[in-house]
Parts: sequence; structure tokens; C-alpha cells
Amino acid sequence: MARKKPTRKKNNKKKLAAAKKAAPSPARFYRRIGAEGWKKSDYFTYSSSSPAFRRWFATELGGAPLRILSVGCGNGELESFLAAYGHRVVGIDLSHPMLRRAARNGLDHAVEADGRALPFAASSFDVVVFPESIGHVPLAEVFAEAKRVLKRLGLLLVTTYASPMGVHPQYKKYRFSDLTPAAHAAGFVVEAQRFLAAKRNAVLDTSSDGRATLLYFKARLATKA
Repeated sequence: MARKKPTRKKNNKKKLAAAKKAAPSPARFYRRIGAEGWKKSDYFTYSSSSPAFRRWFATELGGAPLRILSVGCGNGELESFLAAYGHRVVGIDLSHPMLRRAARNGLDHAVEADGRALPFAASSFDVVVFPESIGHVPLAEVFAEAKRVLKRLGLLLVTTYASPMGVHPQYKKYRFSDLTPAAHAAGFVVEAQRFLAAKRNAVLDTSSDGRATLLYFKARLATKA
């Protein structure tokens, strides 16, 4: 999740370590977001706060109905939006309060599960999405599980935060240089790496990480091992 007031100030290692130690655990943080929503928090996600981003993401998927797994669906704003477009969406999260809120938001299939051990059969989905959730999980394990549950030619889609964005101290900012080798090792072929300037009412491509708010990563599973 990103800070509502991103900062570009440089922080020394001691300050970062102190902030990380003082921050609530992700589990505790997300329980509160599930109970109270994002408005009272110092953080947000584009999936939850930006109608333009949800429309942009739906356009990226195309018009044909797809079976989609969202890993780290949170309160389900993006997932219920995609379901309204005719996609069959399953959202998983480790936070039960967030899943309850996702159900209230209209997500019919919300499952308490870990992205490292997905409770689904092989070749179950056309698309696996990590909607601003990838910073909480180990790449090798979750990409291997994504590969297992994807159908042949299935898509892996990741959104995460660009360098200028402030994030929760326990959220890891993966770069394309991290995502690409992890995807290759899991058996994916990278199709797109894009820098996005996402706002509430618009999503535009931009030229660099420094000008972006989100990184968008797209890879395809060409064959099933």
C-alpha cells in the first residue's frame, strides 16, 4: 500500500529501521483496514481509490470473459469491478476482515488463503493478478504457484509502486530487475514492463520510474511443464 502523502526526502538506514520496527505488522494493519476501510488510514491503493485505474485495468484484460485469480484482493474494489465486466473473479487474502468487506463490496468468491499455497487445482485460471500486493510475498514461491494454477498461455499481471511513492515500512518495493528474473525462473515470458502515472481520474504511460506512481508487469505462461 502507498502513503497518501508520498515523500521524496531521503531517509537514513537508522530512521528506516526505526520506522519498520514501530510499524504495525501487515496482518494487524490489514485487519484494521478491513474493519474501518482506507479513509481513516494514512495509506491507500490505486485499486481501491482510483476509478480510472480500475477502468484501465479492465481494458487491459480485453472483452472476453476470463477466469481471474486476484492474490491479495483486500477489500475487493478492483475484483468486484472486474466481475461486473463479466469476468469470473476469485479473490484471496489472509485478512478475514478484508474478505468480509470484499464480500460486502460485491465479490462473490472471496477465499482466505496464502499465495504460496493456493487451494486450487492446476490449470484453473486464465489470469493471476497481484494488485499492489506483491511487496508482501516472496517472488519465487508465489510465481511458482501462479504458474501451477494458470492455464496454458495464461497471464501473470503485477502492479506495484514506483520509486517516488512512499509505502508501508514492511512493504518491499520490487523493481523490474527483480520481477523479470523471478518470472523467467518460474517459466514465464515477459510481455510488458510499463511505468504508469496513475491518479484518481487518469492513468497515463510515462517514460521512467522517477515519473511514475505504479509499475505494471505482464508475463505469459507459454507452456505447461
